[in-house]
Amino acid sequence: MLEVTNLTKSYGSTEVLHGINFRAEHGQVLGILGPNGAGKSTAMNIITGFIPKSGGCVNICGIDTDSSDEYKRHIGYLPEATPLHVNMTVNEFLEFSSDLKGVPKNEVKRGIERAAELTGLSHVQKRLIRNLSKGYKQRAGIAQALIGFPELLILDEPTSGLDPAQLIEIRRLVRDLGKNHTVIFSSHILAEAESVCDRVLVLYKGRVLADGKPSELIAENRGTFRLSADASQERISAALSSAGITAQIEPLSVSLEDSFVKLITRAEQETRE
Repeated sequence: MLEVTNLTKSYGSTEVLHGINFRAEHGQVLGILGPNGAGKSTAMNIITGFIPKSGGCVNICGIDTDSSDEYKRHIGYLPEATPLHVNMTVNEFLEFSSDLKGVPKNEVKRGIERAAELTGLSHVQKRLIRNLSKGYKQRAGIAQALIGFPELLILDEPTSGLDPAQLIEIRRLVRDLGKNHTVIFSSHILAEAESVCDRVLVLYKGRVLADGKPSELIAENRGTFRLSADASQERISAALSSAGITAQIEPLSVSLEDSFVKLITRAEQETRE
């Protein structure tokens, strides 16, 4: 579906992406994580064709992005700053998006109805976007990305600025979309990535620190234990037992956030060295 090989991006003498490699398969939700300046948005903007790359290869649905613009038909994109026309109704906005994407006239109505249904907008299609809640505005942005039903959806910070209830709704929507599309999204919320993503890519200063399932990254960072004083002797090591110390050793729960912090901290230390 999507394959990125040795992707680089430089601005003058400043290299933003240092030959990153990753791929995403159909029916997969891939989260791109990293601190500010890691290269997340740069990578996403190159994939969507908004900015040129300096080197490497991007292949989408078997199309080399250097060889043809046809690959753009296979992409739906939601930027972080959702470009909504707030004086339009939801339906007018989706009609406008259909026109921009070159959807055949005889498919526009059916496509809008399907996109509205998938994003939970059917009952607000005639309302002005400016009168919608933040959550529904974000749904409208995702609906425009769905117009034309591209195989690859790229969502940049799709839950930014939402309240807890809206967060849950949009996360559920992203998971549902991942059943029939390849979904790539960036997020600063590590718990969100852990609950939504099939795989995560961790970037730091334009380099890939980790690439794998959230459970795999968490497993790699286990190994911390808690010792409590009221434990039975069976649960402690032979050395402690022979010393007559009673204790209980339990593994601490480790989250994707713990793993992310550990990866970034290690990378920062290596950079200073």
